[in-house]
Amino acid sequence: MNSNTCVRLLALACAVSMLAIAAPGASADLLAPRSACPGQQNIDATEHLQEDALRCLIAHARERAGVQRLGSNSSLERSAGRKAGDVMRCGFAHTACGNSADKWAHEYGYSSGTSSWRFGENLAWGKGKRGSARNVLEAWFRSSPHRATLFTGSFEHLGIGLRRGGFAGHRNASVWVLQVGCRGC
Repeated sequence: MNSNTCVRLLALACAVSMLAIAAPGASADLLAPRSACPGQQNIDATEHLQEDALRCLIAHARERAGVQRLGSNSSLERSAGRKAGDVMRCGFAHTACGNSADKWAHEYGYSSGTSSWRFGENLAWGKGKRGSARNVLEAWFRSSPHRATLFTGSFEHLGIGLRRGGFAGHRNASVWVLQVGCRGC
């Protein structure tokens, strides 16, 4: 099996046809206190500040779970942002706009220079407060494939993309993309 096939299989294993953002509650022990990650429920904050809040929440959860911290990676950051735009335009799918799940990771050079790399992706969307960083993370905690993406110890890097606006017939929606990976693994 070649590396592209492995990457696609991992992405498909993490796929869920639709993620409805549900009420808070699951895995409360992994959630950072509101004071530790400012803006985690502030849907009026800039996309950048909300992305920072999700990074903080993920770092806290991985630390509580005893998993290494993920470093931000500029290629995955650009890739996740571009993917969030695709999802907003073309619909909620890992293959939005007819692209492979890892298309933008390749395009922005994440896989360059290595023959061995892994990739995972979580998508989410929610309307209003249900699209906040905290509520999205709580929803991922309740989904086995999304939780696996969050807590896989071999992943080293992450990128987060958020786009807000009209989506799936809803105004004030937030579309989130988390991409994780490791190079040379």
